Amino acid sequence: MAALDFRTAHFRTMGCLLVMLLAVGCGTSSQESADAASAASAEVAAAEAKDECRDRLNAAVRRVSPESLGTQTRRDSVVNAMNSWLASCAEADVKALSVSEANAKLLSETSLRTAKAVRFSENDVIYVRDCMLLKGLTESIWKQVPTGDDQSAAEVRRVTSLFRHIVRNIALMPAAEQRVPVGLYEVLLIGRGSVDDRIWAFTEALRQRQIDSVILQPATGAAATGSFAETAEQLVAVVLGTEVLLYDPLRGVPLPVATDTAPLPAVPGRLSEIGGLDRWKSASVWLPTHPSAAAPRMLVLQQRLDASDALVLYEELAGGTSEIRPFLQRISGAVSSVWPVEAIRVWPVQEQRIAAAATLDEQQRQALTQMLRPFDSPFERESIDLDKMLTDPTVDESKLTKEQLQQMKAEAAAKLLEKSDALFGKPSRRLLQARISQIGGNFELSMIQQLQQIRVACLQEVVELSFSIDGKEAVGRLPLPESILSVQRSAVGDTLYWTAMSQLSRAEYGTAVQTFRNHRRQYPEDRNRLAALMNEAECLLEFGDPAGAAAVLSEADVPENPELARVQWLKARLPAAPVQQ
Repeated sequence: MAALDFRTAHFRTMGCLLVMLLAVGCGTSSQESADAASAASAEVAAAEAKDECRDRLNAAVRRVSPESLGTQTRRDSVVNAMNSWLASCAEADVKALSVSEANAKLLSETSLRTAKAVRFSENDVIYVRDCMLLKGLTESIWKQVPTGDDQSAAEVRRVTSLFRHIVRNIALMPAAEQRVPVGLYEVLLIGRGSVDDRIWAFTEALRQRQIDSVILQPATGAAATGSFAETAEQLVAVVLGTEVLLYDPLRGVPLPVATDTAPLPAVPGRLSEIGGLDRWKSASVWLPTHPSAAAPRMLVLQQRLDASDALVLYEELAGGTSEIRPFLQRISGAVSSVWPVEAIRVWPVQEQRIAAAATLDEQQRQALTQMLRPFDSPFERESIDLDKMLTDPTVDESKLTKEQLQQMKAEAAAKLLEKSDALFGKPSRRLLQARISQIGGNFELSMIQQLQQIRVACLQEVVELSFSIDGKEAVGRLPLPESILSVQRSAVGDTLYWTAMSQLSRAEYGTAVQTFRNHRRQYPEDRNRLAALMNEAECLLEFGDPAGAAAVLSEADVPENPELARVQWLKARLPAAPVQQ
């Protein structure tokens, strides 16, 4: 690619030089020749500057990629690279744009300040990284669903497949669980979150396919009993042309049409399913968007990206900043019959979550580090030379007895245990890289193989020690302390669970069932145990085994399961077991 860029620039330069030579040919005055040469020279300089700007942007974007940013210890250097490109190549374009009054009315004061800023921030870099992840995910899911003869029906199936993938891969946390505030990336990485996290991931992923969506919050609480629409707490409405598809992020299924009695509805209900209910007609309608998405700098960045790096970064909310058709205008034809477009407001959750994740105190930062520590696995450890640890210029070892030397070695080993970080070894971060690839849409068999290899490498429970006794080399083994073993066990359990999730994504339902069962048998106290039950039940339903799914769902039907609403919905939709005669 670099060679191609060089040749392109070279030919462009040579072409401009040829123009210069022709311009100074016979029959022209010296002034005309000078003017033509100057113009051609300026064209050469402009072309070279454009090439340099493109190269600088490509280099900066590579540093923002999930694989690169995931291992960066200092994000400020990445932000500086983006701003260096901006200052040299695009600042004038950004300053020429302003946030329109119509767009500003939809933004909070904080979001408006964010949108008006000229330079990129760390939150911008994180936002671009998340868009890259979700773009990769949607590309993989879209490829899994063939278009066929009916392109519209295929698009509905793809949106539904994306929704189900998000639900499966963001298991709900117990309401009582207190977790440090995190962003969307960490939610996807860990695979656990809230209903709002599911909405966030789903709607942002849809944006990468240029599909609009809104969040519907009914005016009254959900009924204890009744129809699906009467008992739903909130819905995500996806706008495809003039159609509106409805999805329930809590129960994890599309709103079913009246004729669909399957546990996993294939066709989402339309607006007509809820349009006649007062609680939905008076619902609040929220527009999901990132605070950075309304910023002109994101529009300029979106326009400058190479085709291979194309992302949807900018959202024209109400119009007036750019020529892009505004969001409110795009969805008006589909929803205005029920909700006035003027009443739509920006969903505040993203702004709140991003602000909380960016202002962690020291205790929260330590908790986040500990939560992400398993992703450093497997740790690379070499044999520890205790003799080197005994080097002390104040001690003459030749004057020590054998017992004293052994005592010193024992004390050195004890100090190792006290400072357990010294035993962690060098973090390879192979699990982090594999997980980033997986959540970014890598469903290949090689991903499963990679997870299995990492799992085996994380099973080490001792570290080798080398030392000398009576002038002879000796080797011993020191059990790793519990603080390290707990991190490794977490990584081992996670790799097995994520292997099953990869198998599910590949529609290898029978194999996935066995892996989920192995996970629950080997790690009965794992935090993903209940999520594994839910996904195993879904595999069994896809596999055509409703009786097996019913048994698994009965095991998951416990008060502490945060997916209880989903469990009970699926159980209620299963066919009744035949009566024994």
